[in-house]
Amino acid sequence: MFSDDIQLAAAQDNDIIDKVYDHEVIADADCAGFDFQNVTFTGCRFINCDMEKAGLYNCKFDKCDLSNCKLSDSYIKDCHFTGCKANGADLGKAVIKQTIFKTSAFTYGLFSEAKFDSCTLTDCNFSGALLSLSNIKNTVFKDVKLTGAELFHAKIRGTDLSKCDISGIVLSRELQELRGVTVNFEQAADLARLLGLIVK
Repeated sequence: MFSDDIQLAAAQDNDIIDKVYDHEVIADADCAGFDFQNVTFTGCRFINCDMEKAGLYNCKFDKCDLSNCKLSDSYIKDCHFTGCKANGADLGKAVIKQTIFKTSAFTYGLFSEAKFDSCTLTDCNFSGALLSLSNIKNTVFKDVKLTGAELFHAKIRGTDLSKCDISGIVLSRELQELRGVTVNFEQAADLARLLGLIVK
């Protein structure tokens, strides 16, 4: 059981390593500052869990519910999130490296000041997500729904958003976030309207 392992790890000041958790309901767990290595969660539901400043290394989350979980200031590397629901999850100031997000929902997720490096996001829903002041580099976006997402002062130069839904995204008045970003013609026409241009 996850709760038993957390208590033991806390008592012995150990990390959680090489564990598999299957369809557990994990409620009110205080995992702040814990390190997880080679841990697999399948069909688990996290309720009111605190994982602030946690380290996740080579972990897999398959069809898990992480909605409203606290993962701010966490360090996430070489992880996989597949078929997960994490609506409203807080990943503010998280460092996320070489991680794959696939067919997962992070609607209204908090990613302000988060850093994405060499990640892949495929067929995900980030509608309404707060990505202000985030730093995104070497990251692939494909079929990602960013409807209404806030990218205010985000650093996304070099990012290709041409295969994503970016309707209604929130940007600074100068649209400086779009410098060096790849969009398709239809997106460019919509973005031009933010500048008061009329595209015929």
